[in-house]
Amino acid sequence: MALAPITVRRPGVPVTTVGEAVTSLEQSLLIAREAELEIFRNWLLDSGSLEVLNLSGPPGVGKTTLLQAFAREAEKLGRRIAAVDGHSFGATPLSLVTALSADHSSDIQELITELNREHSVVLLDTFEELEHLTGFLQQQLLPYLNTSVRIVIAGRRPLVLSWHRADGWPKIVRLLPVEGFSVTESHSYLARRGLGDKLIDQVVTATGGNPLALSLAADIVLQFGVRDFAASSHWRLAARSLVSRLLSEAAPDPALVSALEACSVVRVFDEATLSAITHEPDVDAAFDRLCHLSVIKPCPHGLMLHDYVRAIIAQDLLWRRPLHHQTLRRRALDHFRERLRTSSAEDRTWLIAEWFFLWSNALIQETFFGSDGVDNVNVDPGVDVDAAQLRDLYLAEMVGIASDEDVRLLGDVLTYPGTRLRVAREKDGRPMGFSTVVPVCTESISILERHPVHGKLLERFYVNARRETLPKTADAATAQYLLHVVAASDPGGAVRRPLLRDLAGIFGLGGTYLCTTRDALFDQLMEVCGFEALTSSEEGGDDRPATGWVLDLTRVGFEGWIEGIIEGRPARALPDPIRLESEVVGALVHWNDSDWLATNCSILGGAATTAERPPIVRKAIEEALSRLRTESSVVLEQACRALELGYMKRRTNHKEAMCGMAVSRATFYRLCKRGIRGVADEILTSLRSLPDQPETGDRR
Repeated sequence: MALAPITVRRPGVPVTTVGEAVTSLEQSLLIAREAELEIFRNWLLDSGSLEVLNLSGPPGVGKTTLLQAFAREAEKLGRRIAAVDGHSFGATPLSLVTALSADHSSDIQELITELNREHSVVLLDTFEELEHLTGFLQQQLLPYLNTSVRIVIAGRRPLVLSWHRADGWPKIVRLLPVEGFSVTESHSYLARRGLGDKLIDQVVTATGGNPLALSLAADIVLQFGVRDFAASSHWRLAARSLVSRLLSEAAPDPALVSALEACSVVRVFDEATLSAITHEPDVDAAFDRLCHLSVIKPCPHGLMLHDYVRAIIAQDLLWRRPLHHQTLRRRALDHFRERLRTSSAEDRTWLIAEWFFLWSNALIQETFFGSDGVDNVNVDPGVDVDAAQLRDLYLAEMVGIASDEDVRLLGDVLTYPGTRLRVAREKDGRPMGFSTVVPVCTESISILERHPVHGKLLERFYVNARRETLPKTADAATAQYLLHVVAASDPGGAVRRPLLRDLAGIFGLGGTYLCTTRDALFDQLMEVCGFEALTSSEEGGDDRPATGWVLDLTRVGFEGWIEGIIEGRPARALPDPIRLESEVVGALVHWNDSDWLATNCSILGGAATTAERPPIVRKAIEEALSRLRTESSVVLEQACRALELGYMKRRTNHKEAMCGMAVSRATFYRLCKRGIRGVADEILTSLRSLPDQPETGDRR
């Protein structure tokens, strides 16, 4: 059986040897590194440059593979390659000279002459094993090489962290960080390896974009004929070995390894978080050591494991020690809950995003936390932003879709002073996307109502009674309308994800949230987050279906809601205050009618059977009255007495109660109304303090 010729990167040149075939295959599988290759090509041709090119990144990220690609590029140009790996020889000055020399000479002068004569490209891999040779390199070898000799050094840590000298060496280092693969790049790599769509999804989830993990996983699938990767014992063993490699920097210190494992259950951690999840009161030394590991990177609110490292460590821990993983996760939830209660408005946003990260739902993980190049995008309040730029971004994303009403609404929202505007910017300050939220109040509702789709949702939600309670200004609003999340030219989600994480912070206000979606993905997102669909419309300019959603946290509370959805159970909703107050009135009017109380007091009776309800209803009201009296208010005491005399005494009618209290009819009923409201408030407070009861059955 003849093999079809394989073509290398240069079109029209057939492969004639096994070595060329392997090279061609390696080139075809070199995913997501074209930018680095282009930098290398330009750098290689710039013979006047004094730069040392420095690849850096954690284990398994593909530094060695990229160095091999660099070598192939240099060989195409006829350059001689002098390459050594810090793992493969005795790391002494003499052994380094011998390894770099073409004829294995140990004479450094001969090596310098050879490298200069042949305009060599020197590749030093695994430099963390060679850091102790820094002085030798800086004093005896590198200063004597011509600028035509190109130097590439690859290691876990950037050279600027190990070359501490105050002279010019760090200034000539050009850092080239090597990152993991995005979801799209991971899919592309696995497809080229020949995996099917179902297995690709499973492998991407398991590997988190770690290039070495992806390569190992593909080998396992193809060599062992794996059909269900999530249950593959071969992968578990390979992942265990991979974790050992990822944690090799911390291996001499078991406590540091444990700290890294603990950090894998959260996304961002500082010293307070590390202390909480490890249950260690003093973590100063451990945190300091973590700062120096290549698997860790800094972020605005502390440190974080690289995404493609965290995924492997966390899943291995979940497999080996599921109860410990659950304990760490619960500690993290408790920590973020307590911290959120005393946090500033600025910290609330990222703390809520960290709660979302603890939610294992696949849609949430991909929508909010996929591999998105988070370092390149910042989300800030839209102060002094050019509205025309945002309008252009919107039109670019909605080209051929946005209606005249949509464009008009955007203009009104951007000029309304109460709008919560957040802008996603690249490091150079250029806007890449934005989000808008409009507080619903009397001065803003007319802006929203003019739009046919948003107006329909508002009309449905704000019945007459509710509309009368709208505050006048945005500052007093308890309802928020989530309007825009715009990220033009963002196929990988690198802009949309940080915008959504920022938007999640608004739920900490604990109010009511309205939203209209026209996209199947966002429909799923609303359902997963517990929103209720109120309206469905075909309006919108191009017959695009629009669904109106509402999430009312005024009865559930923010903590009850988020803990409920994270744990895969609906939060226990508190009763509507108006309905509860109405039930209290009914119970007082029918205080001595047990049949009525049994069939009409579902809130006050709770989970009790109808036969058990009457005494429970009476007890709930009596206990509420007792708590109300502890406030030591003369008015409240009179209000409580009015209820007891007017409704709860068997042989007392309202007229006799008025006489007994020596008050007028108007005063009596005013006191009764005050007492009923106080009783309802006390009952609502007691219900709010009850713990949620988890449901049985499957969890999300």
